[in-house]
Amino acid sequence: MNTTSLCAVISGSYRRHLNELYGLKQDLEKLGIVVLSPVGSFALNPNEEFILLDADPIQDKRLLQDSIFAKIRSSSFLILANFQGYIGKAAMMEVGYALAFGLQILSVEPVEDPNIHPYTRLLCEVFPQFPFISAQASLCTT
Repeated sequence: MNTTSLCAVISGSYRRHLNELYGLKQDLEKLGIVVLSPVGSFALNPNEEFILLDADPIQDKRLLQDSIFAKIRSSSFLILANFQGYIGKAAMMEVGYALAFGLQILSVEPVEDPNIHPYTRLLCEVFPQFPFISAQASLCTT
């Protein structure tokens, strides 16, 4: 698969898993996938509920979320970074938004929610060459 023209948004918990999200972004970029979000390299307010990133151009919460929606519309697929099975509220909203646009949802780990599970595939199933960082990597090697 030629990945040079693929782009994606990673949806996940910035508060719980920001380091993992940035690691995932680096791994995807090594495959030639353009990652539209997250941006930057660290959180400005790591202990708050709504995380602002160092490269966010503004701090208005609604405008930032709207910019994520715009990036989702421009994506080839959405990656659900559900580390340790966790799907936060914003990520859940972004998954629903992506589904409404017919985007494929690729998850880092199996999705347990019975309503979302049928709409997801494991990232490592679609990209077997992916340098998988999750404890669930064994699911794709069987």
